[in-house]
Amino acid sequence: MNRLMKCLLIGMFFLPSIVNGQEKPTLTLATSVDYALKHNPELKMAEKEVAKANAGIGEALSGILPQLDASANFRHDWAIQSQTIPNFLKPMLGAMAPPGMPDFVRISFGLENMFTYGVQISQPLFLGGAGIAGIQTAKAAKRAAQQNLEMKRQNLIHQTVNAFYACLLAQNLIDVQEEALTQAKANLAVVEKKYNVGTASGFDKMRARVEVANLEPNLISAKNSRQAALTYLKNILGLRNNAEVDVSGELTFSEDKFGRMALRELQAMALKNRPEILALSEQKNITRKGITIARSNFLPKIFFQTDYSYLALRNDLKFRQNDFSKGFTSTISLQIPLFHGFRSSRQYQKARIDFKMMQDSEKQLNDGVFAEVEVSLNKFNEARQKFLSAQQTVDLAKEALRLANLMYNEGANIQLDVLNSRMALTRAKMNYISSLFEYQISRYQLRKATGTLKGILN
Repeated sequence: MNRLMKCLLIGMFFLPSIVNGQEKPTLTLATSVDYALKHNPELKMAEKEVAKANAGIGEALSGILPQLDASANFRHDWAIQSQTIPNFLKPMLGAMAPPGMPDFVRISFGLENMFTYGVQISQPLFLGGAGIAGIQTAKAAKRAAQQNLEMKRQNLIHQTVNAFYACLLAQNLIDVQEEALTQAKANLAVVEKKYNVGTASGFDKMRARVEVANLEPNLISAKNSRQAALTYLKNILGLRNNAEVDVSGELTFSEDKFGRMALRELQAMALKNRPEILALSEQKNITRKGITIARSNFLPKIFFQTDYSYLALRNDLKFRQNDFSKGFTSTISLQIPLFHGFRSSRQYQKARIDFKMMQDSEKQLNDGVFAEVEVSLNKFNEARQKFLSAQQTVDLAKEALRLANLMYNEGANIQLDVLNSRMALTRAKMNYISSLFEYQISRYQLRKATGTLKGILN
């Protein structure tokens, strides 16, 4: 079933290109963002960092769990040490002791070969708070890694959207330049007809030709800009540079609820949602627990240990089960740190300084986020006002060009008026398209600034 669904999705992605007889696939905004989230190398590395931090929790947990070890040891004494001890028999025998009996004798203890095996269980009972603090530190590190992953995810969405809309902007600018060039050529044809019948001057004809010649390089530049935008988009998506792709979408305007929100409301949203702030908060927790771990170096520690083992001694290697004797012991040990060369005090001071530095970093980040939200909101409002103004300007420029052409045909004005009106319309259209681009980008930037950029916007 999963393979069938994958095939259907792939078919839906490439079907439009096949139906239209095109060889290269067409990217939409949704497919571009989805592809980037699935294939971006930096995002995959961040995902592995989360998995690594999750493994760190288990590692920290092992510090307070029982430790079970099995061991087996064989020892051969090439020379058995002997010791000199008092001859206890001589005092006991008294007068019955034989003459010359020494007061001291040398005796050897042990046999040549010793074999032991067994198990050992050790359990820390009290570590001065270091064990629990270590687990809490590992959990905070995982949460910080998750927030770092979310930050990279939102950054990637923002970059992909920018690149995709840059492609649409370049394509729309090409359309504007092509339309302007077509109109200029049509105007040249009208002027040439009027010139042929003697109602237009040679200067008008020359000016119309110059206008056509001036627009052709602009069209070439617009096409180069589109190719550069496509290259940047493919780079973000991780596609080959020579991959043939096309983009499909429109630059449209839609009212955004973020534009009706107050600055303080957006800043409060950023404090609650920005991954950088949440990650730094976890880093702050880590440094706080670091103080606890450093303080534990001054506190006593208690351990419990149990040994269960067997021991056998022989002068040869023919060990049998009857040769082994059982040993079973349990121990509770108390370790009290007294002096470690001032290392513990220096570690404690260092941990406190790290925590204070993290507090300073938190304030700096909060101030930076507040400023970013304010700038993003101002940019959003500016882009919205630009669009509303540009929309009206296009309508006025179209009407102005219509009247200029009509009056020129009737001989009420000159060719320069027509050219100026056409240039004004071209600029108005370019400003209109650019304002749409800026408006869409500012919408995504405002959500990124507040930490709420989860996907594409309607």
